[in-house]
Amino acid sequence: MDFLIKMETKKFYAILVFAIVLSELTGIFISESFLQTHNSTAVETNNSTLNSHQTSDPQVIYLSDPPASLGNSQDYLINPVFPAHTIASQYAYVTYGNGRVFIGGLYSSGNGYLSGAKGAAVISSMLAYQPLTSYDYYLYITAPSPINVGGAVKTDSATVMFLSSMTGQQSSLNKSMYFLGDVGLEGYMYSTGVVYQRIVQLYQGGVYYLVVPQMMALAEGNNYQMAQNFAIQHHEVLLTVNSIPQMYELITGQYLAEPQGYIDFPVNFSVGYQYLSEIYANLSAQINNQTIKNEAQQYWSEAEGIAKEGDFYSFYFPNNPAILAIQLLYEHDMSYNITSEVDKAILEASSYNNLWKIETASEAAYLSAGNISDKIDANAWAALSLSINVGPSITPLGFYEGLYNSYIIDMYAAEYYDSVTGYTYGNVTLLTNVYNNPNLLYDYGFFANYYSQLALNFSNYYLKQLNSTALQEVKDSLYQYMVNEDNVLENAAAYYDGPSIVGYIMMQYGNIENNIGLLYQAMPYIRMTMNMEQLTWYNAD
Repeated sequence: MDFLIKMETKKFYAILVFAIVLSELTGIFISESFLQTHNSTAVETNNSTLNSHQTSDPQVIYLSDPPASLGNSQDYLINPVFPAHTIASQYAYVTYGNGRVFIGGLYSSGNGYLSGAKGAAVISSMLAYQPLTSYDYYLYITAPSPINVGGAVKTDSATVMFLSSMTGQQSSLNKSMYFLGDVGLEGYMYSTGVVYQRIVQLYQGGVYYLVVPQMMALAEGNNYQMAQNFAIQHHEVLLTVNSIPQMYELITGQYLAEPQGYIDFPVNFSVGYQYLSEIYANLSAQINNQTIKNEAQQYWSEAEGIAKEGDFYSFYFPNNPAILAIQLLYEHDMSYNITSEVDKAILEASSYNNLWKIETASEAAYLSAGNISDKIDANAWAALSLSINVGPSITPLGFYEGLYNSYIIDMYAAEYYDSVTGYTYGNVTLLTNVYNNPNLLYDYGFFANYYSQLALNFSNYYLKQLNSTALQEVKDSLYQYMVNEDNVLENAAAYYDGPSIVGYIMMQYGNIENNIGLLYQAMPYIRMTMNMEQLTWYNAD
């Protein structure tokens, strides 16, 4: 019966994916109501850098889907598109929908612009704490004559407009700014273009506000200094930002709300270490090679020291001393069944009624498909999953909806990544093949880990532009952003339905170890928890 339900659910989502593709092919259109243009008053200010991020009253966060803007012909951002100094108005808004992205306007472009719109939808839905598939996303460029839009451009302004539409702030947009930058999959701002040449073109086109990523200022050095001098001499406004939340604050005059949720995990985090101890003891007892056992004991003594300090988070990640000790013994005698606990966890979580059991078993399933170190580490997550008997309960349909949302997020993010970088790492075929396989718990773990690696690779793509001095400054800024971002998302997840236990462990250990990679790993798991539907807070199994 469960198999038939899964098959029917797969068929439903296959039809939905087809509908999305068909809608995109037919969704290139122009609405006459968006062809109006409006003059905006240019205001002179000093050159400034917006680097603060403040919180607002959590009560303004919507407990369910916020009111979507139906679009207003006066809600636009002016984006000069060069060459030819064409002044083009860019519109973006959302309506309730199914995760489809539409683009339209008098422009010529390949799939890059559509991919950019999809990337903007991914980031805006994350920062609005909403499932991507709850909305349809609309992005337009209007201009006096056809223009060329190259690459995945205008993603930063599109992201803010989608976000402001979801949070009911679109009518408050400052409509006379130009944005020069790309948005990372974590919401950080990265540099693109040449700022001095652009600010000169803006002045000639009659637009007096330019917002660029701080990374651009660091990357361009003298070129940015020239842009600053030009701005002062010609009363241009040149602003720098680090992230989409800062852009949102600058453009709308509002802070993104940071809800404070109730985070409590009535589980024993030491069970991962305890089960690894059992594996170590069993393997050690059946191996006669004393040299191997002595070497393994050195690692295990180190693991015991970590456990005595109470640092049980470390045992959930590969290459810790406990894993290394077990790996030495296991490679000497591989007859030991290293997957039995993972199989039990997957079977028990497959009722799809407890989100904490699901996500911990999913991480175990994902790691179990990896190398030997990963396979051993999977046992810690499996033991944790099996120990859980409370937490947010969920319906199977709610789980399927969350899994589908994660699949669409990864698909859109992969298209955006490939469009900007010119690489083919995104691999949408791989994502579709994973989604179509029947191991849904593995799928859940795969989509979370895939997104985090995609986001981290995207960040590294931009960081390669920097010299050593600027690189360290941006890395520090990015690390602080990710610490804040994960905390905000975790609180938001808890505010709605309950926090992510996997995301929390990764976030905490990432902070302890100053490991930005773990902070990236935490982010999609936390987001996926927020995107689950039909959750009930803290029901016991």
